[in-house]
Amino acid sequence: MSEAEDPPRRRPTLQDVARAAGVSLSTVDRVINLRANVRADTARRIAEAAARLGFHARGVIEQRLLEQRQTVRIGFLLQKRGVAFYRGLAEGLAEAAAANGRAQVRVLIGYLDNLDPAETAQRMRVLCGEVDVLGIVAPDHPRVREAATALREEGMPVLALVSELAASTGAGYVGLDNRRMGRTAAWFIAQIARQPGPVALMVGTQRFQCQELCEMSFRSFLREQSDDWELLAPRLTLEDETFAYENTLDLFGSQPELAGLYVAGGGIEGVLRALRELRERQERLPVVVCHDLTPITRAALNDGIVKAVLSHPIGELARAAVDLAVEAVTARSPLPAAARRILPVQIDVPESI
Repeated sequence: MSEAEDPPRRRPTLQDVARAAGVSLSTVDRVINLRANVRADTARRIAEAAARLGFHARGVIEQRLLEQRQTVRIGFLLQKRGVAFYRGLAEGLAEAAAANGRAQVRVLIGYLDNLDPAETAQRMRVLCGEVDVLGIVAPDHPRVREAATALREEGMPVLALVSELAASTGAGYVGLDNRRMGRTAAWFIAQIARQPGPVALMVGTQRFQCQELCEMSFRSFLREQSDDWELLAPRLTLEDETFAYENTLDLFGSQPELAGLYVAGGGIEGVLRALRELRERQERLPVVVCHDLTPITRAALNDGIVKAVLSHPIGELARAAVDLAVEAVTARSPLPAAARRILPVQIDVPESI
């Protein structure tokens, strides 16, 4: 062997893997040969050590880890199935479940096609015993809170997505900082509008905590900037395309000099249809900010009808929801009060898409 050649690298052994994982040789042997059950976290530590060392049988160890993963059944109740955002979220949840490495995750996805809190509460209760944990997008209504509390008391964790439920329910939360969301929308309008003037805000219903917080923080920001902003009473969309369309036309009929419009709730399809009609009539449009990048809001950005879209990062939202749900089940303990995953706001403007 010449001096320039490196000595051959020694092949990692079971002893090396055991030492790197901080376990006994017999524990590694049990994982490989299925001689007895090994705790999931211990088996995962052994698999990670084998991968780091380049152990020749690491594939066998990883397969054993997959085979012994706990099965977790997650039910998700989302809002209207016809809304592009929720269709995208459903796809993201299915992908996140398939990719989860901690458990074998099975998801059951349903939709809440109306805002009736009694029906929502009933749908929640029906899933008790059918799934191990529930993720839900729902208004913070007493009926919904009562159902969430009852499920928790029966041992089924509840996880609020997009919009929080009251802390008394013990539900976890995965979503955005909605106070920051509302202030960001107000910042865009204050920066882009030609001058202060009447500003409108449209929400589905203030029963959604996310929309209530967006409204409060939106108004707070503009009040801080100037007394010249005229903050109009909020308009409802009821999360309904037709109602949102009619209410938008009514708004512009009474406020033709509108400087800004923030759509913080559902029904955006109807709002955008009304705005397109107004533009075709050569009417001046205000600075419009809305939520969640979908094919229809992307088209509105491209056409200049919307100036900014503030979005939930769907992939991150889905992964965080599945991860937190799996953690709640496999840990076999109630979700702690701090079980909240706050995600970064995704901001899109015409030049960024």
